[in-house]
Amino acid sequence: MAALTPFGIALRKLRLDRGERLLDMASAIGKSVAFLSAVETGRRPIPDGFVALIARQLQLAPDQTHLLRSAADQTRKEVRVENLSHPDRELVAAFARQLDDVPADLREQLKKIILKSQDGEVPFTRARRGMWVPPVSTANLRAFADKVRDIFVDATTVTFPIMNVLEFALGQLLPDFVFDVQDPETMGRDEGRVIAGESTLILRTDIYVGAWNNVGRHRFTACHELGHYLLHREVKFARTRDDSDKIYCDAEWQADTFAGTLLMSPRHLKQFSSADHAAGQCGMTPAAAKVMWAKYTSEGLLAAA
Repeated sequence: MAALTPFGIALRKLRLDRGERLLDMASAIGKSVAFLSAVETGRRPIPDGFVALIARQLQLAPDQTHLLRSAADQTRKEVRVENLSHPDRELVAAFARQLDDVPADLREQLKKIILKSQDGEVPFTRARRGMWVPPVSTANLRAFADKVRDIFVDATTVTFPIMNVLEFALGQLLPDFVFDVQDPETMGRDEGRVIAGESTLILRTDIYVGAWNNVGRHRFTACHELGHYLLHREVKFARTRDDSDKIYCDAEWQADTFAGTLLMSPRHLKQFSSADHAAGQCGMTPAAAKVMWAKYTSEGLLAAA
């Protein structure tokens, strides 16, 4: 995925300066979240009249409109086949034409370059094996999740604001970070994606809206993808974990463990009377909370709390 265009940068800055979510700005200009995100990330050309629409609907000052229009002009002058040599463009075209001839096992390996959450998957009991990644212990994942918490919230905050982190805060710390929302027609069964080797995290539209509306499963998916982004985005081409590999070398298991800890931190266990109580306080599903409750019990953390 290409880096943000000049227009995407200007539009995102305008939105963040106003403290607006994609959801808010999309509603204000009468467009879908996926449409606005696609224009912002450069996946969709800037429609005719789009700058005027934004200026009118958001009542922009003349200098704001000028900056946005200038950025749009810069973007439209760019060549969109980004920096590929002629041989590389030929290779991409040839690969697309002959995809059906690519062996099934190689195609599966290529798919594993993209980390993703899929419809119907239940955290901690995912049917598919994840990509093999360097091992990380449960204790280290717990410690890492709590360090991430410390960056974005104080120690007394129980409900982790995952969508504020993804849409507003993370980009302030990591300037290359790109948060994107794409529609179901583009994403298919994938609820979220992190592309290995890139600084992009994508959520499907329904997951994005659901997570902002505090749907527990969608919040978990957003945290799971954040785990992939922080832990695995630098992992290059890798094989799928097989039965002989330890579970702590599985990217999906690592992302689930990170997400569960991020949502239900061990530091707050003494505040909860039960797994169901924890689920409500932490903004997660009762099923996921019960899994975390059982894990903390087996690790002796509930007794310590």
